[in-house]
Amino acid sequence: MPAIKNSPLLEIKDLDISFTRAKGGVKVVDSVAFSIPSGSIFGLAGESGSGKSLTALSIMGILPNGARAQGSIRFKGRELLGLPAGEMRSIRGKEISMVFQEPMTSLNPVLKIGYQVKEALLAHLPISKKEARDRAVQLLRSVMIPSPEQRINDYPHQLSGGMRQRVMIAMAIACNPPLLIADEPTTALDVTIEAQILELIDTLRAERDMSVLLITHDLGAIARHARTVGVMYAGRIVELAPVEEIFAGPRHPYTIGLLESIPFKNKKGSPLKPIPGSVPPPWGLPPGCKFSDRCSFMIPACQQAEPELEELASGHLSRCIRAREMKWSL
Repeated sequence: MPAIKNSPLLEIKDLDISFTRAKGGVKVVDSVAFSIPSGSIFGLAGESGSGKSLTALSIMGILPNGARAQGSIRFKGRELLGLPAGEMRSIRGKEISMVFQEPMTSLNPVLKIGYQVKEALLAHLPISKKEARDRAVQLLRSVMIPSPEQRINDYPHQLSGGMRQRVMIAMAIACNPPLLIADEPTTALDVTIEAQILELIDTLRAERDMSVLLITHDLGAIARHARTVGVMYAGRIVELAPVEEIFAGPRHPYTIGLLESIPFKNKKGSPLKPIPGSVPPPWGLPPGCKFSDRCSFMIPACQQAEPELEELASGHLSRCIRAREMKWSL
């Protein structure tokens, strides 16, 4: 299924995700919209509980029980929401793949890693078991696992955390998907391995002309690898812009708070400024702007109505009534 010429590979519009509760439904993702061109990395940033992972799961069509998605998710011009289960299964893994946060809980502990990589190939490609094994070895080599001919017979517990994540990446790219979703792929890894995994994903993207949706709370990782970033808070996109513009001139207090939590090299010795409080639950959001109860820029008008996502400059959008007043620098 080729992409439509001059259209984004993935385009999300007005995405709402709700959970049913005893006294009605609660919306946890609200009017999310963004697009990803072919061959590009789009970063989705925000604290835990902001709705990043649910957005990714809705793209894959694997939302948890009780969750319902509405709106539009178009992939190569094809609407995914409402697609029959069989058709979605043919896309999942072959056209769109996902690398999850914790590989030890994503890999089957009683199956050898070679079997698990082969499984993805045999499910989508008309190849023999021997061909699948040979390709599995090549895939493990491509993600820089040493001695893949021997490692293919290992169980997940015999590998380090970094190597397990490399196996997950090998499984995800097995069928050369046009879109890879990396959901906090380095959460459980130390800083050195984290950098290696992100570099690996970027290298594979360039080699295979993939697009990547990189989900993380780490704006530093997004600065190094992404082209465009959407900042999420309480289920909403609050700022969206090219990466360079986000770092040069953020236009939402939440984005500024995230940036001031990063230990920049040229601010060595300066204290970090954590954002006060925490993300409220979806059923306990403040009136008006959902960030108003944690915001140092808040004025009474912020609590009257929730701001729309306004375009301040070409490709730079912010959900803040004071966005044009903000000045920030490293």
